[in-house]
Amino acid sequence: MGELGDLLRQSREQLGLSLEEIEALTRIKRAYLEMLEAEDFEGLPNRVTARGFLRNYASALKLDVDHVLELYETEEGGASAGQTAPSERRVQLKSISMTPPPRFSPDLLIGFLLITALLGAILYFVYQQYLLPLEIAPPASLDSPTDEAAMVLPTPTPEPTDTPTPTVTPTPLFYTGVTVELLITDESWVQVLVDGIKAFEGTLQAGERRHWTGDRQVAVRAGNAGGVEVIVNGESMGLMGEPGQVVDQVWEKLDAEPVTPSQEGAADTPTPTPNP
Repeated sequence: MGELGDLLRQSREQLGLSLEEIEALTRIKRAYLEMLEAEDFEGLPNRVTARGFLRNYASALKLDVDHVLELYETEEGGASAGQTAPSERRVQLKSISMTPPPRFSPDLLIGFLLITALLGAILYFVYQQYLLPLEIAPPASLDSPTDEAAMVLPTPTPEPTDTPTPTVTPTPLFYTGVTVELLITDESWVQVLVDGIKAFEGTLQAGERRHWTGDRQVAVRAGNAGGVEVIVNGESMGLMGEPGQVVDQVWEKLDAEPVTPSQEGAADTPTPTPNP
């Protein structure tokens, strides 16, 4: 048993908790808890599931989650979370906070009010100088039609001729930013952030198809990852995770030249947030 397994087991014993009590707190099966303490990671479904279990287990034991995950990555000999290979469409999965930044700051609000006041003053000046004289000007007298005008016959309108409509060849789609499309195969609660701003939050039903486009990134949190298929810039990335699993995925545009993606594609990062 390595450092990670000893840390989990000793912390649990110091708190006086049994594996059954940890199972009730984290909803992780006892067999999986024993695998984590024995560092038998091969028995877990995949690396994503292992990281999710470790995150929940560390939280229940009041341990530093980041430290526990670093021990896992060190002992597994894998890359750190978030350093996955980008896809050939220059989109990379990146782990960020799902909490949107505040939209307004005091300085921004003051600047907005000053600009609004300046625009109001300019519009009032234009109205006083140019628009108001036109509104109070007396209407021009309407002259009765002259006899000469009455005798003018209307010019006949030529009959329209059938003009063949040119055939337009469809052009392939070109994505300038990040377009993420969600295909719902099973009911799931979903939250979407576009360029750091919440664009959607709610429950989507099976058969629904939604998409969002951001200049730099699109972040998705799914409460039932096994029922949500992700399509990024026209390329299917598969299901976000396992049924009933809460998973965060953030797709971000890269500035560097595209490289060939790995066979696993972008990785997701589960969070301990309960399924809504």
